[in-house]
Amino acid sequence: MATSQYYRVKRNTQTIFVNTANPNADTVLTLKQRIIKALSSTKERDESAAAITHPADIHLFDYKNTSRPVDLVDSKTLANSGLVDQQIIAMVFKTPSGAWEDVYIAPMDLAADLDDLEDEPEEVEYRASKGKERA
Repeated sequence: MATSQYYRVKRNTQTIFVNTANPNADTVLTLKQRIIKALSSTKERDESAAAITHPADIHLFDYKNTSRPVDLVDSKTLANSGLVDQQIIAMVFKTPSGAWEDVYIAPMDLAADLDDLEDEPEEVEYRASKGKERA
C-alpha cells in the first residue's frame, strides 16, 4: 500500500514543500514538474526561479549526506531513488550561460535569523498629544 510523502526541496534560503501520493510510481521528473508549478505560483519574484520553465533547467540532489550530495535521475521513481518522507532535496538551476549553480542550502540558524528580521516590528516613536503643543 502506497502512502503519501512530502519532500523539502531547498535552494539557498528557499524551501518548497512538495507532496506525492505514490512515491513508488512518481518519478523525479514528476517532482521537477511540481516544483516548476510551485515556482510559477510564488508571490515573491525570484528572477532566476521565474526563468525556470522546463525540468531540464533543474537539477536535484539527495541531500542526506551534505558532504557529497547524490544526483537524482529523472527516470527513477522517488522510492527507487532512496527518498523518504520529509527528505531534504537540494535544488540548483541552470544559469543563462548553461552552467549549473553550486549546491548551497543556507544553514538553519541563518535562515531563522532572516525570518526573525522580517517578523520584527519597526520601532516607531509615538507621541500622543491633544491640541497644540506648548513652547
